[in-house]
Amino acid sequence: IPGPNCQTDEEILNAVRRRSTSGLHGVATCRMGRDEDAVVDGRLRVRGVQGLRVADCSVMPSLVSGNTNAPAMALGWRASDLIEEDAAAARR
Repeated sequence: IPGPNCQTDEEILNAVRRRSTSGLHGVATCRMGRDEDAVVDGRLRVRGVQGLRVADCSVMPSLVSGNTNAPAMALGWRASDLIEEDAAAARR
């Protein structure tokens, strides 16, 4: 990949660093859970911040074994249900 112009270890490492990108799917940065380290509760509400929810893969406690697209869509769908439920309960 670096090509014939890269001869030394340093040149090869620099070429790889210039052309590399992250292919990671960020998860668990706003982890859901019951423990005090969890950012969101089971209803996707941010602990200690009224009216704020997180509805993306950052709430997942660990990475799934495949692409995160479907879990992200499922989380969004579930979040919409939770928001509707809470709004209906507030109107009662």
